[in-house]
Amino acid sequence: MLASPDKKLKVLAFFIIAVAVVLSITSSWNDSLVVDEVPHIGAGYSYLVKQDMRLNPEHPPLAKDLAGIPLLFLNLKQDAFNTKFWQTDVNGQWEFGRRLIFNSGNDADQIKHFARLPILLFFVLSAILIFKWARRLYGDLGAIIALILFSFSSTVITHSRFVTTDMAALFGVLLATYFFINYLKNPIIKNLVIAGLVFGVALLCKFSIVLLVPFFLLLALIYPVKSSNAGAAERQFDRVNPARARLRTVIFTLIIFVIGTVIVLWPTYYFQIRNLPSEKQQQETEYILTSVYRQISTPLALVVKASGEPILRPLAHYGLGLLRVLHQNVEPHNVFFLGDVLFRGSHFYFPVVYFLKEPLAWWGLVLIALLAINTQNQKSKIKNQNGNSKFKNLLQTTNYKLQTNFEESAMLLWLVIYWATSINSSLNIGVRHLLPTYPFAILLVSGQITKIVKKAKENFNFKSKALIFTVFFLLSWYVVENIKVYPLYLTYFNQVAGGPSGGYRYVTDSNLDWGQDLIRFSDWVKKNNVSKIEFDYFGWADQSYYLGSHFDWLWRGKYLDAEDFKARNKSDGWLAISVTYLQETQGPIERPQYPNYIWLKSYQPVAVIGNSIFVYHIQ
Repeated sequence: MLASPDKKLKVLAFFIIAVAVVLSITSSWNDSLVVDEVPHIGAGYSYLVKQDMRLNPEHPPLAKDLAGIPLLFLNLKQDAFNTKFWQTDVNGQWEFGRRLIFNSGNDADQIKHFARLPILLFFVLSAILIFKWARRLYGDLGAIIALILFSFSSTVITHSRFVTTDMAALFGVLLATYFFINYLKNPIIKNLVIAGLVFGVALLCKFSIVLLVPFFLLLALIYPVKSSNAGAAERQFDRVNPARARLRTVIFTLIIFVIGTVIVLWPTYYFQIRNLPSEKQQQETEYILTSVYRQISTPLALVVKASGEPILRPLAHYGLGLLRVLHQNVEPHNVFFLGDVLFRGSHFYFPVVYFLKEPLAWWGLVLIALLAINTQNQKSKIKNQNGNSKFKNLLQTTNYKLQTNFEESAMLLWLVIYWATSINSSLNIGVRHLLPTYPFAILLVSGQITKIVKKAKENFNFKSKALIFTVFFLLSWYVVENIKVYPLYLTYFNQVAGGPSGGYRYVTDSNLDWGQDLIRFSDWVKKNNVSKIEFDYFGWADQSYYLGSHFDWLWRGKYLDAEDFKARNKSDGWLAISVTYLQETQGPIERPQYPNYIWLKSYQPVAVIGNSIFVYHIQ
């Protein structure tokens, strides 16, 4: 018996997701723990073991909790709980995580492998939801195109296995938006409750998810306009009283927020802090907020006060993390960008990084999609040439788009909101912060590409054949490009940046160098019989765990120049530097006395480990 087209499609989708999962798991096998994983793993394990969320409050617990669950079965030694990093330090997350993973007699690599596996759930569930949503909007072809673009994205694969909140944020936004739109389209109690529950789940993924609040409120205001003007509203009073419809939808949206907060967020946080002493929570809340904001304003004082109230403590702890993250987005951060060292964020950072970190094949597909939209808009303008003003025509076009393409309009609105927020942020440390926009960008591009291909098939001439060939050539190039970088997915850059080996000239940090190559570096040191090497490592994995006595700690400014290094080094001329530290001191420095590695410019590295660690031999 032949398989049905539906079954074949699902088998193909399963195969695509399975291949991506295999690539994700196997490519991360020799990755060391990246910077944020060390505190996240330690914190997540402590939440489950102690029900005490004193560590890492600046990130919600969902991803950390999932990472901690497999560790409960490893019978880990818990010496870290007997240190000051747990007992007395305020948020001693970094040293606690390092002590638990590397310095308590536990198998660090085993912890790494087990902790990373649950994070793949965010990827798999997101892939399934993208496939389902795209199929509903664009049919089978659109579903497969969207799934390919998502599953083989280097950025997505990279963060699909790290114990961080980035993939969780992508999943949370996608999940909550999908079910909120379902509610708007079919406003029954069941859909209301589901939308509320998944909104609560989303809040547990990452604090940037709070942007869903204004996003959903805007959608609630827009959707009744669409319903009332379309003349096909689900509710009779929508056609009679649009203003009433808007108000009702806004009110029920607020109810969704309440459901998510009360039924999901509050109980989850209550579990995480049930054994955290109230006095300690209040003291540390006040200490952290004071150290961050310098003085306690009225809103901050309310959070401090609430942290001492039994019923409000869970929400106060969430508020503490949210306020900490809000400050992180405005405080200065040193960052290497386009050959310079910036001490504040740049509005151009995320557009440039996003362009360089995505394959040129993706941008080819984006260009085709934009040209198709422009063509459609030109035709729409011609139809609207009926004596109306340009402004009135724009309103009519906008209203028509909302009526016919509400879901796509919602996706576009999210891109505008999130991109506007990101561009104005000072936290310029990685394209990963744009991950919550990836699903919607992929869905929108997939939709336009699908429409183009279907239209081309209807008029199957030479031009149409060339267009279809171009589309599938770009898709094939996209897949090959993202597989080719295996296993160094984090370091992917397109050809404009010079590929993975050239990206360091433009940006560093979590775009390229996040501490992931320590194991590979250790293997290189041992293979090349290097008895001693000085090493400046950008990461929180324990160097001595992998390198033993083969390294000496190096820091910028230790040596003034090459002659100073030759005279004082104790490593037979060997030194290695994480490219983030190398580049953060290579740009124009206003203070000549600022410690730097500029003296290394005249030397070529003898080896580059994983595109992130530069090794020199100076004699």
